[in-house]
Amino acid sequence: MRSSLTAALALVLLAAAPVAGAPLDDLLAGLNLIALHGAAPAALALERLADGKTVALPQLRGRPVIVYFWATW
Repeated sequence: MRSSLTAALALVLLAAAPVAGAPLDDLLAGLNLIALHGAAPAALALERLADGKTVALPQLRGRPVIVYFWATW
């Protein structure tokens, strides 16, 4: 058990070694990221499940907002 755990840890460290020395720009190059800083946010309004009131994005101005889109098919 201990040797298999050590082997697994060694494998993870060896796999991560090329990434550890790579510049951040090289790591992010293939992600197709789009900068949104300074762009107008999309109109977004959602109904809260608890009380049925609508929450719109402008109401949250000045607060950190994480929009997590999740779907299954």
